[in-house]
Amino acid sequence: MKHLALFWIPLLLALSSFAGSTADLITNPQAREILSRNCIRLGTSEILPVKFQTAVAVLNNPELVTAVQEEFARSISSNGTVDFPIIGNGEHRYYYINEYDQRTDLTELYKKQTDRTSYDYIVWAGGKRRFGYYDVIIHLQVTDLGDLGILYSVHVHAWPHSWFTRTSHRLGFTRSYFRDNMKFISRIAREIALGLCEQEEINAQLEHVTK
Repeated sequence: MKHLALFWIPLLLALSSFAGSTADLITNPQAREILSRNCIRLGTSEILPVKFQTAVAVLNNPELVTAVQEEFARSISSNGTVDFPIIGNGEHRYYYINEYDQRTDLTELYKKQTDRTSYDYIVWAGGKRRFGYYDVIIHLQVTDLGDLGILYSVHVHAWPHSWFTRTSHRLGFTRSYFRDNMKFISRIAREIALGLCEQEEINAQLEHVTK
């Protein structure tokens, strides 16, 4: 029981420190205004056996989007390709088009080590789906848990534009859409993150050997 308590204490501390931090980190007024609304808010957290500094090195990669897509093609894709390539569209801006020819625009709002034990990556996505137009703020946070590894947390703040969608019985469908997508993306992101961190560890070891 003592070991279980020691395991959960840092997890709970990390989760409590995450609450309310998204709006505090970003300066984009439109994104801050979205966060102030009564959004659909979802979240998931998991402890991963990864060194914090390794995760920071991966996230600090200026070509992170390219690295993620390459790792997806290598370890996730069944045919070695990316079904919906993410395309650069200006500084910190990207977009992709899904199988239904629906475009999603992505804007990086924040990506840096916030303090000694945490790294935050916040992205604003917008597009149109069956329930209409939407905006969603996605906040990935990595927290150093020492010997346990890292706490990998994803919080989603989704805002469907349609008043009817937000207030009617269809809200259940909309919430399910974002929840199911968050679960799917979180699972894929976990595998990609582990693959990238493993490669970063290998590269660091090779660099150490060659010095």
